[in-house]
Amino acid sequence: MNARFVVLSVLLVLSVLPAARAESEPSVKAAYLFNFAKFVEWPASAFASAQAPIVLGVVGRDAVGDELARTFAGTSANGHPVEVRRVAASDAAALRSCHLLFIPASERADAVLAAVQGHPVLVVGESENFARRGGALAFVKAEGTVKFEANPKAASRSGLTVSSKLLRVARGVVER
Repeated sequence: MNARFVVLSVLLVLSVLPAARAESEPSVKAAYLFNFAKFVEWPASAFASAQAPIVLGVVGRDAVGDELARTFAGTSANGHPVEVRRVAASDAAALRSCHLLFIPASERADAVLAAVQGHPVLVVGESENFARRGGALAFVKAEGTVKFEANPKAASRSGLTVSSKLLRVARGVVER
């Protein structure tokens, strides 16, 4: 079975999991984040070498970051080992060193978005209207489940390409 088909199947299953099930919301979001990394293409210049890790950054302290580190650190995505890092919203260099950056609702998203603007960083958030405010992917709750919206133009402005397979399973696509 094709590996991309398996990952797409996992995303489809995750999109219908109720948040109240045995899977905790942080676990579901961590799984989404890991799978997002598999459906986005970064320019070769975003990596120091072909063996360089793909860095999944989490701004501040959040249970999603704990789950991401516990479950996915040391695995691989798109041929790169996965490294999970905590980064401070005020550390622009650390923010820009990430390939995927998750901004929990407790953090100031606008300042982080401004700090990584024009850099090859896939920014995922969960604050209200995140995709409409310039984030590439945004977690939303609908009918008691965790889903996501996509803003492929925001990703493109950062030099990233979001797979059409990922866009097909998004709850909505924002074109801003």
